Amino acid sequence: MKKSIPVLLLILIILISFSGCGDNTNENQKSEVPSFFDEYPTGEEVETVSITQNPVAAVKLSDGSEIIIELYYYTAPNAVTDFIALAEEGIYNGMALNEVRNNCIIMLGSTDGEFDPPYYVMDETDADEAHSLSHRKGVVSMVRTSNADTLTGQFFILTEDQTHFDGRFTPIGVITSGLDTAEKIAASEKDENDMLVSPYVIESVEIEKYGIDFPNPTIIKK
Repeated sequence: MKKSIPVLLLILIILISFSGCGDNTNENQKSEVPSFFDEYPTGEEVETVSITQNPVAAVKLSDGSEIIIELYYYTAPNAVTDFIALAEEGIYNGMALNEVRNNCIIMLGSTDGEFDPPYYVMDETDADEAHSLSHRKGVVSMVRTSNADTLTGQFFILTEDQTHFDGRFTPIGVITSGLDTAEKIAASEKDENDMLVSPYVIESVEIEKYGIDFPNPTIIKK
């Protein structure tokens, strides 16, 4: 059964209406509560680790294609560790890249219920110059509501530059392989609500951490 657009996407909808890549809402999202969230620290302090190589996410899709994402840890350490934790728990498995806004913003959604974890993750939009990441083609970034510090692990992929998102959304990485797959998804047939007629279901998200034991993300409980 389809559900109405969650407030999670509200700010993205508003910003996209001023976007320069077209003019075009996710009705299905996944409701699956991570079993481990109560182990996460709360507060404003974020535990970080030193790394020499960014972790990498391999997103395997149901059509056999794969999107490889280098996760920019120092750009958004807390959001990246939350993404890693959700991926390793299998939360993204069965979700789908099923909506494309303005022909260039690929949204993560679901085919069964509403994705609504019982916590938020804080924004990380002020990385220093050495680690800043602009919202350009191939960037993966996190959805939030119109309120600050409301990331939930939902992400979107850009197939065109959207630099007006800088400072508003938290980018976590860049596609290093499979950008052609993302462009194919962005060009796929959609219905009147921008939902893909044939969604690209995520079979798995495998994380290469290069031996680093990343800490749990700091969260804000709802």
